[in-house]
Amino acid sequence: MPDPNPGAHALRIVIVGHVDHGKSTLVGRLLHDTGSLPEGKFEQIQAVCQRRGMQFEWAFLLDALQSERDQNITIDVSQIWFRSQSRSYVIVDAPGHKEFLKNMVTGAASASAALLLIAANEGIQEQSKRHAYLLSMLGVDHVIVLINKMDLVGYSESVFNKVEQEYREFLEKLEIRPVRFIPISARDGSNLVEPVPDLLPWYNGPTLLRALDRFPAPNPESDGPLRLAVQDVYRFDERRIIAGRIESGRPHCLLAEHQNL
Repeated sequence: MPDPNPGAHALRIVIVGHVDHGKSTLVGRLLHDTGSLPEGKFEQIQAVCQRRGMQFEWAFLLDALQSERDQNITIDVSQIWFRSQSRSYVIVDAPGHKEFLKNMVTGAASASAALLLIAANEGIQEQSKRHAYLLSMLGVDHVIVLINKMDLVGYSESVFNKVEQEYREFLEKLEIRPVRFIPISARDGSNLVEPVPDLLPWYNGPTLLRALDRFPAPNPESDGPLRLAVQDVYRFDERRIIAGRIESGRPHCLLAEHQNL
């Protein structure tokens, strides 16, 4: 839902993780539970599912391309304006499948923070590690790790602790220090907006929404790490000219050259 006054200070958050670990489901459910969906969108998708004889999926709220619904994967990068009671966001839902890794980088290149999803029933997968590595290269250091699909493991504290310990050790090698790990069930909406002490009596941390609101305000883009989204590479003899758009940071060499003119 477009923010009524998006401004330049909305926090851009990319959501990444292994395919089928629940990224699009998370965003669809979060928007629904906070009343942020466009009017009639939920009913529209429900009607489409009924006509096709399909079970309703929260991911369908975002996976707008017909090919994505047929394949049940996110291909494009969806960007959604979202607002909590205290701040504005742009949520970037990036594809998790390895064939669309470039799309994921495109989405993450403009983000100031990230949500990394891991399914509790499957644990750490190939893309869980690869996406974390790319986030470290892009300089995205405000990271929350969400252990999703806790409903499939009976909201087990031991399963949560095992995944957290293994992934935290991996992230430390990349010098990523997550703000926190949060157990959730995106499908059921557990621990997204409201706490569920009956299901998670052992968890004393914030819900996802409250944790997002605690992120620091985004810095000006010029103060961030240099991120150049490469759009094409041109070849002239042995030379290579890289064309793209600067998402954040300053191209110091170009600034220095300009100042010497």
